Formats: sequence, structure tokens, C-alpha cells
Amino acid sequence: MSEFFEMYIKKTFLHLALMSFRMLLLPFSFIYGLAVFFRNMFFDLGIFTEKRFEFPLISIGNLTTGGTGKTPHVEYIIRLLISQKSVATLSRGYGRRTSGFNYVFEDSKAEMVGDEPLQLKNKFKNITVAVCESRMLGIEKIIQENPLTDVILLDDAFQHRSVKAGFSVLLLEYSKIFSTDFLLPAGNLREPISSKKRADIIVISKCPQIISDEERKRIVLKVLPETKQKLFFSSLVYAAEVKSVYDVDKLNLTPSLNVLLVTGIADARDLKAYVQEKSSLVKHMEFSDHHAYTLTDIKTMVEIFSTIATENKIILTTEKDAMRLKETDALRNIPLYFQPVEIKIHVKDEAIFNNQILEYVGKN
Repeated sequence: MSEFFEMYIKKTFLHLALMSFRMLLLPFSFIYGLAVFFRNMFFDLGIFTEKRFEFPLISIGNLTTGGTGKTPHVEYIIRLLISQKSVATLSRGYGRRTSGFNYVFEDSKAEMVGDEPLQLKNKFKNITVAVCESRMLGIEKIIQENPLTDVILLDDAFQHRSVKAGFSVLLLEYSKIFSTDFLLPAGNLREPISSKKRADIIVISKCPQIISDEERKRIVLKVLPETKQKLFFSSLVYAAEVKSVYDVDKLNLTPSLNVLLVTGIADARDLKAYVQEKSSLVKHMEFSDHHAYTLTDIKTMVEIFSTIATENKIILTTEKDAMRLKETDALRNIPLYFQPVEIKIHVKDEAIFNNQILEYVGKN
């Protein structure tokens, strides 16, 4: 009991310290907010120009610094289109050490192209995956060099207003729509909530798999979508089997399985709760989003794993982190697995959501 109380005191102290630090950053958030306001105003007035392409472009983005589930939603749209269309994806390639335009191949290194683009290429081998800081340059290169491409998905491009996507999907996280947040750097917002008006559709992500009609109405009243906007709800669904990073082996999480969880994502709370429910979670090594794992990190993982006094144990990570961790030889003799995850559009919304995407691509 005393250990629990001590942990509670520490967490409370750290939370208060973080809140105090963020309050000190509020003046900088005000300055940042002014810059965002004038930038958006200049685009709205046509002082800054938006490049429009006579080509299907679907943007998937959010208003925060991460954690809304963009990549699983990109994968959902790929699955929706891939049997009928030639699909390409374009992103910045966050965390890569290269610059400029680069294609992503199955054997590319995460440090050279980014972990999420590499994840997409390994999962969907027949699509074109590219990275480029300039969305305009990237789109032009894909269209010129891949003339059979039917549609380009712009990953995390909501703030890139120099390019006007023909169809914009904005993600808002369920657990945060009723909480107050600040603009960067005091908070996690890249733009004020009012910027949601630019989206064609809004998806409330990471929802419980069952939401009552009353709860849906409450969310609609909170979000207040524009008349032209449709509001949809999606949930994260974890696969029953985890997959080996190095081979084709799969296994189920069971209460007797001891797990060392390693994550480098924006928000690991849902995954941690799922692993705790399905298995025996020994420890969670939590790193920042897109973390570049060092030899010290790997050594610490191996040391912690070796102290688990049973043979029935694995290291479990996310599919995105697996793209980086698989590049080290130090873990090849350790059972390293990743947890697949997909999103499911709620039953009431699925057909309408799918039709809106298909109709946009079909008409263009």
C-alpha cells in the first residue's frame, strides 16, 4: 500500500510540475497562435496561394502533434482502394536523416525514409510510397514518374496549405475532444480547433467500439461540424495474434505470457491497457514518438528481458517501432514481436464513409 501511495505522490508531483512548466510557456503559445492565425488568413484571402492539382489527392491529418491514429486510417483507405486503383502515399518521412524526394522500398532503412512510410511499404508492397518535405514537389514527381497512379494519399498534410487536397480527412481523438488544450509549445495543438472547418469529413478516432446514440449526439454538439461536413466514428482494433519481427511466427497473448512492452509512439495508453488485459505485462519501456533506438536502449532491453525468470516471455512492440528495431542484430536471438492494429469505422458510418472516398476518387 505504501508503495502504491509513493507512486501516486510521484505521479501527482510530476503532473503538477509539467502543468506549471506549460503555464510558463503560454506567452510563446500566444505568439505561435498569432503566426498561425495570420498564415491561415493569408491563405484564405489568396495572398498566399494554394496549388491545386487536377488529380485525386486525399489528405489525412489532425490538429495535434500526434496520437490520433493517422497511419491506421491511411491503411484503411489503402485497403478500400487498392483492389480498384493504383495508390501512392506521400509523407514527410518524419525522423529520417535524409532530405528531398525519396521512394521507399521494402529493404529501405527507417532512418533514411522514416518508420511509418517503411511500415506502409512493407505491408502494401504494390503501392508507391514516397517521402518529401515539399508536398508540391513530391506530388509532381509521383505523377510524372508514375503515370498509372490513380490517387495519392497525403499523410499528415492538414497543415500543408501550399497544396490544396481535393478531399481532406481530419482526425480528432475521442478522449481529448472534451478536454482543454493549448497551442504549441504550452499544449499539443498545431492549430486552433476552429481550423476544423477546412476538412471535408471529420473522424472521431480511438472511440470505444460501442457508442450510444446519446453519446454520438453529445459529441456532435461538442464538435459542431460545418453543414457540409460529415462526422464519423472509428475504433482501434488489435489483432488476436502478435507477429514476429524477424520471421513468420505468430502467437496469442495469454495471461501466462510475460511481456516486456517497448513503444516509441505518441500515446501508448491504449496498447498498454490491451497488453495488460491479455497478458502479464512485466515492464513498459516508453520512448518518445519516432524514437531512434540507440545501442544503450537495446542493451537495456536485453538486460531487462534477461531478468524475467521464465522461458515464456517476449518483447512486444508496435509495428512502427518494429521498422527501427529490426535493423539491429542484438535482438535477433530474442523473441521480438509486434502488435498489429487496424481501425474499424463504426457500423452506422462505414458504408457512408467508404462511399464518400470511392465517389471522390471515381469522379476525379
